Amino acid sequence: MMFRSLIAASLLLIGSHAIAAQSLNTAKSQLNFTFKQMNTPVDGNFKNFTAKINFNPAKPETAKAEIIVDLASIDVGGPDGNGEAKKKAWFDIASNPKATFTATSVKALGGGQFETKGKLMIKGVSHDVAGKMTAKTVGNDLLLEGSIPVLRLQYKIGDGVWADTGTVADEVIVKYKLLLTGKAD
Repeated sequence: MMFRSLIAASLLLIGSHAIAAQSLNTAKSQLNFTFKQMNTPVDGNFKNFTAKINFNPAKPETAKAEIIVDLASIDVGGPDGNGEAKKKAWFDIASNPKATFTATSVKALGGGQFETKGKLMIKGVSHDVAGKMTAKTVGNDLLLEGSIPVLRLQYKIGDGVWADTGTVADEVIVKYKLLLTGKAD
């Protein structure tokens, strides 16, 4: 009986370290986006998100990452826009409160730059996405900065009259700064 308990405890301990070797400094991390509305750039951000990341720039092929975004924390610059973005035609946060990015691969490009690929799920729709990222050491921490282009209509963001790309462009650039503390496995 004791042997089974030790095995179960060991498996639980191993499983709990599958991704989270580094922790996200949320106070110094950002998740922003830019899109064009009537051909004018509009910036916004998500104030609340979590990340489980294990990234060693010397071994990018071993990277693991999962980022979960609280869509209700969207800020597009004012209460009217924020309220509209939460409605069914946009993020439909009543039915789909979270978006998730899961990394599938990271490839070194040289000079501290990396190509990132992963699955992005929004409103129950999942698509492969790819972007570029830099990694640099800041004191004892690691700063990851990058961007990923997303086509909003693939995720049914901006249904109905909002599907007109002359009013709101299809492409949204998601930009992130993630400050990680701790060492990668």
